[in-house]
Amino acid sequence: MPSLRLRPLHYGSSVLAFLLLAAQPSAQAQPAEVRIDEAEAIARALGDSDFQTSGAAARAAASARAETIGLLDNPSVSVTRSRLSGVLDEEEEWQAQIVQPIDISGRRNALRAAAEAESFAVIAETGRELEQRRAAARRAYAQCATAGEIARVHTTFVNELQSALRIVGERVEAGDTAAYDLRRVRVELSAAEAQAGLAAGEQTATCITLAEITGLEGVRSAGPLRPPILSSPADGARRQDLEATERRLEAARSTARAAARARLPELEVGIGYRRVETPFGSSDGPAVTIGATVPLFNSGGAASREAQALARLAAADAALARRAVAAETATARARAVAATEAASAAARTAADAGRLSEIAEVAYAAGEIGVAELIDAYRAAHDAKTSTLELTERAVLAAIELDLAQGGPTP
Repeated sequence: MPSLRLRPLHYGSSVLAFLLLAAQPSAQAQPAEVRIDEAEAIARALGDSDFQTSGAAARAAASARAETIGLLDNPSVSVTRSRLSGVLDEEEEWQAQIVQPIDISGRRNALRAAAEAESFAVIAETGRELEQRRAAARRAYAQCATAGEIARVHTTFVNELQSALRIVGERVEAGDTAAYDLRRVRVELSAAEAQAGLAAGEQTATCITLAEITGLEGVRSAGPLRPPILSSPADGARRQDLEATERRLEAARSTARAAARARLPELEVGIGYRRVETPFGSSDGPAVTIGATVPLFNSGGAASREAQALARLAAADAALARRAVAAETATARARAVAATEAASAAARTAADAGRLSEIAEVAYAAGEIGVAELIDAYRAAHDAKTSTLELTERAVLAAIELDLAQGGPTP
């Protein structure tokens, strides 16, 4: 029967390869943690250069459009030469002229008002984007802070079970308790360590959003969340997106007025110089022309009806937006109030559970309870703390949504 042979290990090459790998810098080196508070997170999010450039460019473009419409139409310049030849004489005429369109219907003023209203709408929209980015920074901070605190609670639970494992092991060696208790603690510890590892990974993943919005790699929230203080009731009338809707309604109405006035004739005034040369001499002098556009083939009726329909559409949109904002604000307040009350109740329960675990430790040391009751007390405190953190996060996020629905925090 053939015998199995083990291949010899080349220790020299293996050790050399290990040393070479160990000497190389790690490509997956983790960045150092940077801890910031909520105010700094908001400041960094709002100070992002790309975000500021986007808002400034939108405002500049809208302002330029309004400025362009406010300018007069460019004049037209023409130079003509005509020559008439007859049997007895020949005549040549030169004429230079500049013609300026003049708005006498008020159409340009209406278009200027529409452009200015649209410019204000864009300014309001960029203001709303600022409110939304501030809310996004607050959300990211709250979620990162909660993930960090939950990871800390899991670590505390692991430390408590490790301490219990050491004490139970000493008792088993002394013959004061059964080996079953030791196995029970080991099983609980193994599960707790797995959950702690997941919590640590979840913290890293959750804080990536905060890193993206602040531009800080390895950023972490500076401290735990506190239950929110809700803003005073407001109807959302200060919301910038609602302001943008109202401004666009103004723009639509001004555009409708401009379309109605476009049906009127437009005046054109020209001033020039004319010179006529004949075989018998020449003559020259100023030339003045006055003309008007006549809406003969296109009276602008269809364009006017379209503009009026769009104005009615804008009015309906504005009314719907006001109702939607009122409903959104009421819903956000109801959720924020309920979440805040739940977080406060959970905080009281967590405090009681914490005292329960302390009592259980004393009772176990005195031999009054077994290891199962001690583990149950630890787990109850762990679950209560985790639930409190999650409910506090929910309350903070609900308060952020309330501020956003109202157009910003109110005193």
